[in-house]
Amino acid sequence: MKPLFHHSSSILLFFYFYAVSLLMISIIDIPTCMCDDGDKYTNCNTAFTCEGSSIANSLNYPFWGVNREKYCGSVSDPNMELTCEDKVLKITINSVTYRILEWDDSIVQKLTVARDDYWNDICATSDNHKNSTFDNTLFQRDVGGSGSANLTLLYDCNTKLPNMFYSATCDNNIKVVYTLADPASITCAPTFIVGFPITGVQVAQLLTQNDVNQALEGGFDLKWNGNYTQCQVCIASHGACGNDKGKFRCFCEDGAHTTSCTSATVSSSKSK
Repeated sequence: MKPLFHHSSSILLFFYFYAVSLLMISIIDIPTCMCDDGDKYTNCNTAFTCEGSSIANSLNYPFWGVNREKYCGSVSDPNMELTCEDKVLKITINSVTYRILEWDDSIVQKLTVARDDYWNDICATSDNHKNSTFDNTLFQRDVGGSGSANLTLLYDCNTKLPNMFYSATCDNNIKVVYTLADPASITCAPTFIVGFPITGVQVAQLLTQNDVNQALEGGFDLKWNGNYTQCQVCIASHGACGNDKGKFRCFCEDGAHTTSCTSATVSSSKSK
């Protein structure tokens, strides 16, 4: 005959192993959050990877994309995502894609870009006939007294050209008129008009060499007007800049902090 206490002993053993299992799960789960924060530190401390791009290694915060998760960038502007296409880092601002030519990550935070759809030739345009505008973004034109100006392209503008207006004929017999002057001063009915800024250097080249394609490839400067000072404080403390739930975070080896690796720690979200 089996002992009478066998059933109750089985119940006790079940609850014993259940309690031990819960304890083991809780112990295992403790470093998971630390690992998540450690991953954020590692990821955000890594520059962009874009094979063939000489500018990629100099780009970090406030940008994200490619190999950098969204939490590694600034969330105060939706135009901070970068892509790597044909070995070129690109950024899209207000639905217009630009090639990144240079990035000054000093206190100036200056980005030099060129229109991607006009990179090779004013004739090689896409269907995106939008002007380069920077309304409601933290990127603004950086004129800096450099003599920059607006270049305007007018397509299918068939009329006698006044001074300061030049023209080029594409292979499809479409005539492109380009000018640094006010386009309203010419009388024609173009199929579409595209305008964007160029630097003072490109203005001089256009006026002396009349090479519009070279002027387009030279690009123009934008200044990011976000708060980069807080990131500099974080970097100085050997942290990596990022964000969590819409707030700036300084990711460090021991977790997420509010401003620097010596400031208060915070519990960061596991979401990307």
